[in-house]
Amino acid sequence: MVGMLVSSCENDIEDVNRLTNFKALPLQSIYYSRITYTDSGRVKLVIEAGHIDRYPMGEDPFDEFTAGIRVLSYGKEGNLESEIIADRATNYPKRDFMIARDSVVLKDKEGKMLNTELLNWDNKTSKIYTDKFVKITTASEILYGDGLEAEQDFSRYEIQNIKGRIKIDESADSTSQNDQKPQ
Repeated sequence: MVGMLVSSCENDIEDVNRLTNFKALPLQSIYYSRITYTDSGRVKLVIEAGHIDRYPMGEDPFDEFTAGIRVLSYGKEGNLESEIIADRATNYPKRDFMIARDSVVLKDKEGKMLNTELLNWDNKTSKIYTDKFVKITTASEILYGDGLEAEQDFSRYEIQNIKGRIKIDESADSTSQNDQKPQ
């Protein structure tokens, strides 16, 4: 008497593709980092991040910042020119392009501040822009609008669709502070 046992298994092609698709997984994960970019011995840019996942494969490699990012930009004399803080960001090094998302704050050396939820930074053209709601605070006014295009150091900016402007009276601010007595 001869017996034969035949066994087979079946794999779902989607599961196989998901498990073997290494482009969907980061090649490198970095925690609590500080990256300094220099040119001719001068600091140009400092990036501080809580968590970076690097995806260097494919035609458009990118770095994903998921636990906060702070970008400090320095001028030729080594002075701090601007600072960008965001909850999340995606950097495309091949394109020299970054997208900052969620609670984005940009401050320049003069104290101007931009608040928005999305900010695109094209380093090749030295421009930043968004089509989202923006709030710009200066020493003399607060501007609200939808959309913005600016120089990357925030020295010049244009709000696409201004929604409101509030003038800040500096003399009223100092008078009210002088009228208050310490207790």
